Amino acid sequence: METFNRYIGNNERGEIDYQWPAAKFPVISIRTSAGRGKPKIAFGLIALGDIAVGLVAGGAVAVGILSFGAVALGGMLALGAVALSSGLSAGAVAIGDLALGAVAIGESALGAVAIGENALGAVAIGEHVLGAVAIGERVYGLVAIGEHGFGLVPIVGDFIRWIANRF
Repeated sequence: METFNRYIGNNERGEIDYQWPAAKFPVISIRTSAGRGKPKIAFGLIALGDIAVGLVAGGAVAVGILSFGAVALGGMLALGAVALSSGLSAGAVAIGDLALGAVAIGESALGAVAIGENALGAVAIGEHVLGAVAIGERVYGLVAIGEHGFGLVPIVGDFIRWIANRF
């Protein structure tokens, strides 16, 4: 028990401060203030804490190649309420090359509101679009607004030209 108390402190506040193998260059860093006072920052190859910075990071705010947290900023992967990544992002608000979320913005986006080159969602905006309300160049949906495509309510260039040619 002595060894464990070294990391959680003897102050009974529940704070965790653990770095392995050394505090100078931690491979694993776990630091949290347990909701008391100023948030602690964890730096390491694998970092977990209030604010985490590392190759793999997890915490309230996480920055890394692979990030998991309330606010996640990731190089390849970000999972969190707000997720930003140059690769896959998933969360309530997701921004990335491939974005999955309630609000998804990216090259390919899937969500309730999807904005991207390829978008699929209830409201979808982009170049190639499928959604209940679809806005873009090639659109398919209940309400389709764009240059090409079809829908139950088509406000599409092709449809308008077809009607104009009839008269």
